[in-house]
Amino acid sequence: MQGDLTLCGWRVRSALALPDLLPWLGGDSPVDIDISFGAIPTPAEPPLYTLPHSTLWADGRFLLHLEQVGKFWVEKGRRIVLEPAEHADESELRTFLLGSVLGVLCHQRGLLPIHASAVRINGRAILIAGNSGVGKSTLAAALGARGHALVADDITAFDTPTAMLLPAFPMRKLSLDVLDRLALPHQGLIANRPGQPKFHVPAADGFAPAPLPPSAIYILHTDRLLKSCAIDRAAPAMAMALLDRMIYRRAVGMKIQPPPALFLGLSKLARIAPVYRLRRAEDPSLHRLDALAEQVEAHAAVTRPLLAGSGTE
Repeated sequence: MQGDLTLCGWRVRSALALPDLLPWLGGDSPVDIDISFGAIPTPAEPPLYTLPHSTLWADGRFLLHLEQVGKFWVEKGRRIVLEPAEHADESELRTFLLGSVLGVLCHQRGLLPIHASAVRINGRAILIAGNSGVGKSTLAAALGARGHALVADDITAFDTPTAMLLPAFPMRKLSLDVLDRLALPHQGLIANRPGQPKFHVPAADGFAPAPLPPSAIYILHTDRLLKSCAIDRAAPAMAMALLDRMIYRRAVGMKIQPPPALFLGLSKLARIAPVYRLRRAEDPSLHRLDALAEQVEAHAAVTRPLLAGSGTE
């Protein structure tokens, strides 16, 4: 049986095996997150908010229901109950637990989850944000191949009071073509979901396990008119608008957290870390990946936070 684990600095006790997470080494503090198997409770009161596959109640209790995978109940930022579907694969349970459920958990705990990967460069973290499939994990992995440690993959939690980004776990989700491009081994990798072409790729030798201050935020998207890469600083109003779109599970989060709290988190993050639009050429062959990583690395190396005293160099 696995011992307690760590996620975003929390002590996690899980009945589901979570090989992506590192062991808990923080001493004899109380358990922060308890993950168990069981029957999902049925609240008597009607839900506050319903989306396909998601239900939210007025007190913040949340249910994710995926017919072929199972049900995930998230309560008070501390308790998660799993009710797997018949024949559900554990890799699928882990995918949604460390994806959508983690995002909701962050909202319940008052954090600002950003749809971004993060890597450490020069003692600080840069965020690579963007919509699903735009290449956040791919660019982060290319930077990892250049010696920059992973902080988080796909979801990065910002703690507003401390102005720190919280490390998630030392694992990336990458496709086979990216593995080939970066000369990473395929053997023994677990698929993100059965039949999907993405795999969980360990980054244990290049992981930043301590909270880090943010240095810069790159909003990544493709531009078919470009032949290389363009990095443009966003004006303050545009920076806030771009970041607002990058809140992970935004619709649910707006119902869980008071909107002023989310706005405070966004504005503090934007005051500390400059926001850039990172436009890259469409590159299905990944031939430009190394050049893109090199350009972002060079740009991030000379970028400084906006707010004096926001962390250490």
